Amino acid sequence: MKTYLAVLKKEINSKDLEAELKKKNIKWVAHYKTIGVVKLESEKPVSQKDFEEYFLSIEEDKENLTI
Repeated sequence: MKTYLAVLKKEINSKDLEAELKKKNIKWVAHYKTIGVVKLESEKPVSQKDFEEYFLSIEEDKENLTI
């Protein structure tokens, strides 16, 4: 299973997003509200193109995130 970090757009309806993720078998693992990032897990690759209305960017977690 791969882990992804996604930057949320402002004013997103989280219930709609969670429903969309569930339809595509993507698990919402964590929400880092302070920095506006969501951690996702999926067996299949997750593309920002599939979620343009919700995320500014999506990147596979390389476990080297520094803030």
